[in-house]
Amino acid sequence: MNNEKTSSSGISVLGLLGVAFVVLKLVNVINWSWWVVTMPFWFGLVIFLIVLIIWGLVQLNKNEKEFKHYNENKKPRSKFAERLEEAKRNQINK
Repeated sequence: MNNEKTSSSGISVLGLLGVAFVVLKLVNVINWSWWVVTMPFWFGLVIFLIVLIIWGLVQLNKNEKEFKHYNENKKPRSKFAERLEEAKRNQINK
């Protein structure tokens, strides 16, 4: 039985690709802009931001539905509307 814990802290495929692009750019093998060369390093951040934006939109939609449901049950009323409704009730009861 082997009870030892192993941990892997290696470089990812995108990290390796990014390092390769940087080296190729520095030795003038490729003539790409630095923005394109460093794109593999930004890929994880972009995915995180997309997920964060989608999560935020879902939360906003959920809060909007709850707000509408709450406001449907508790509509603000003016004094005039309350008096008019009371007058109608009084007229029906006579």
